[in-house]
Amino acid sequence: MKPLIIALAMSAFGIASVIVSADSWPGSRPQVYASANGTYRFKTRPPQLNTWSGKSHGALVTMAADGTEMAVWSRELVNIPVSAYVANDGKHVVTLDTWAKLGYEHALVIYREDGSVVTDYDLDVMLSGDEIANSVVHTMSARRWLQGATIAFDRGAEHVVITLHWGKVLRVALATGKVETS
Repeated sequence: MKPLIIALAMSAFGIASVIVSADSWPGSRPQVYASANGTYRFKTRPPQLNTWSGKSHGALVTMAADGTEMAVWSRELVNIPVSAYVANDGKHVVTLDTWAKLGYEHALVIYREDGSVVTDYDLDVMLSGDEIANSVVHTMSARRWLQGATIAFDRGAEHVVITLHWGKVLRVALATGKVETS
């Protein structure tokens, strides 16, 4: 995100300049995310023809004792995730946001141990309109709801816990997708 100052000749309105926040998104690229204990890795590969939209491919793998990878599941994902978190037991993968479309559709997606989708939330489902308008950083093409947030699994790996920069806490049940807030 780079601030861009655009001078406007709008003397009738008394406006000399306006500050506009613009986004610059390079093409998406393959990513690898590891569980905290290093046992599992989640690999994403964006679509080949158009790296700004579409669906990526995801694969959860584990490492055998000899260092070879063994596939747990592989599938087309619902989007191109910006980030992902893998539970230490490999039973859930949480993806956050969509490449070049932060804070809109597919803001949080949970996958089961077989690769099926537990839940797929747009940001409007998890936060109120007032929270999005007043607490989320907005740019021309993004709602940066995770800016300054902390994200972790709880002790029993039953929830992903997202603590937003203004103090709101989202606890999302991995097995059901139920959202609890505080």
